[in-house]
Amino acid sequence: MKKIILTSVRTKDLKKEQILSICKLKNSFWSWSIPKQLEWFKGNVKKMDINNMLTINDNLVGYTLLRKRSTFIEKKHFSYFYFDTFIVHSSFRKKGLGETLMLFNNKIIKSLKKHSFLICKKNLISFYVKFNWKILPVTRFKIMDHRPFWFTNKSSINGMTYNFSNKVKKKILYYINSKK
Repeated sequence: MKKIILTSVRTKDLKKEQILSICKLKNSFWSWSIPKQLEWFKGNVKKMDINNMLTINDNLVGYTLLRKRSTFIEKKHFSYFYFDTFIVHSSFRKKGLGETLMLFNNKIIKSLKKHSFLICKKNLISFYVKFNWKILPVTRFKIMDHRPFWFTNKSSINGMTYNFSNKVKKKILYYINSKK
């Protein structure tokens, strides 16, 4: 019998072997080498970021990262969660685990009373829409300190939000990597 467990852990509370498992899982999709994955993790993942993990029989097979970051809306500062690194190991795809992990993320985001923002390729939009993520038109947001390397131009960056009020009509300034 498979034992599926969902856990949510702040980076400051992760064990070294958990970080290594995360980097190995990430490397199964984004092949950079384990040392490069560890370097990226140590340089970009902050103490209060949330690491959501799906394990089966004590093996990490799904992972997302909710990076607590800053945004400015009409010159007012707010914190939000940048939804990053959604991955399910290739051997476990098409089994409903992505849905389980997404619903878990949504629950965490709602419980923390923050909104979340993600950027994705066009072909992934329909997946996120199934989980009540909303498309944010490119004219309504600007990423201040990050340029995704896989996008060819600004208009190909698809922004989506969860747990966010559509009443906000001004441009939202998102910080992903800086300490703002």
